[in-house]
Amino acid sequence: MPTDKRGFEISYSDFWRLYLDAHRRPATRGVHYAATLVGAASTLAAAVLGDILLAPLGIMIAVCMAVGSHRFIEHNRPLIRINPFYGAVSDLRMMWLAITGGLPAEYARLGLGAAAQPEATAPFKI
Repeated sequence: MPTDKRGFEISYSDFWRLYLDAHRRPATRGVHYAATLVGAASTLAAAVLGDILLAPLGIMIAVCMAVGSHRFIEHNRPLIRINPFYGAVSDLRMMWLAITGGLPAEYARLGLGAAAQPEATAPFKI
């Protein structure tokens, strides 16, 4: 079983709860969705164009995007150091739940309360 940075074992269900808690802001999640698409598109482009270097390059860019969102938007530490495989799986799972509308229910199921929602823009007033 994978361990956290202190050497303690961590299950995927424990990681998943930590993961969602670390992705509360819509902008952070949005950057992660974009990063997932960049990684997938670069891998597909590498296969179609026969340029194998496109896949790792795109994945590196995607990881930088996702990690950067934690520093500049969420102001927390990314969980990639705990388990990069769990992180990649969780990115896909979070994106799927967002697409299917199940993300708010998942936050509630895990007792995390509601995920932060985008702020409604007020009409411009003078």
